[in-house]
Amino acid sequence: MRVGLLSDAHGNLLALEAALARLGPVDALWVTGDTVGYGPDPSDVLALLRERGALLVQGNHDLAVATGEGLAWFNEHAAAAAELHHDWLSPLERDALAALPRVVASEGFTLCHGSLRDPLWEYVTSGGAARASLELAGTPHGCVGHTHIPAVFVVEGGATRTERPRDGDVVTLGGRCLANPGSVGQPRDGDPRASCAALDTTAGTITFYRAAYRVDETQRRIRARGLPDFLADRLAYGV
Repeated sequence: MRVGLLSDAHGNLLALEAALARLGPVDALWVTGDTVGYGPDPSDVLALLRERGALLVQGNHDLAVATGEGLAWFNEHAAAAAELHHDWLSPLERDALAALPRVVASEGFTLCHGSLRDPLWEYVTSGGAARASLELAGTPHGCVGHTHIPAVFVVEGGATRTERPRDGDVVTLGGRCLANPGSVGQPRDGDPRASCAALDTTAGTITFYRAAYRVDETQRRIRARGLPDFLADRLAYGV
């Protein structure tokens, strides 16, 4: 089974379209949270993922946009975007975001946004945090997002190896692993291209991809919709 793994689309429709094209045909799409927040096209992003039958879990921005919960933890730019997205989305769209599960298991993988210790807010950036999350999983492997940086944490015996994959890299999952596909709509690893990955559940591998898109057009849309300029500026640098 070939599964497209996405996270942190953040209302960036052009980046999402580019990522889906780069992935090509897949049997399923899994999205590890933060589908909205920051970008200019939250409704269109939700509609496209719904059309593709994607499996979504809830991220902290999804919850904040839907209900206002957690806004106090956001910086001023993130909070302003969340409040605008709340106003732009329909009641049905907000209800759907509010109802998203925080943890889902499928095909031997447990999905959440942050970690299984804190599905909305914890950033998994170390082998220790990855191991702690996997210890709470009822499956061999896990998928997360939230950091906006692609990574795979592979547990081998008493040690955890961290992989920082680039475009085209293939990582063998091994006995247990926690994978992060990076961010579709707002990468923060210095590469502005949309980040995504494909899981091969039969071969036990994950392949990472980057997809170029019209960053300048997304920036134009951000400014045209009255979102903070900072959110447009940062897209050019992948930070």
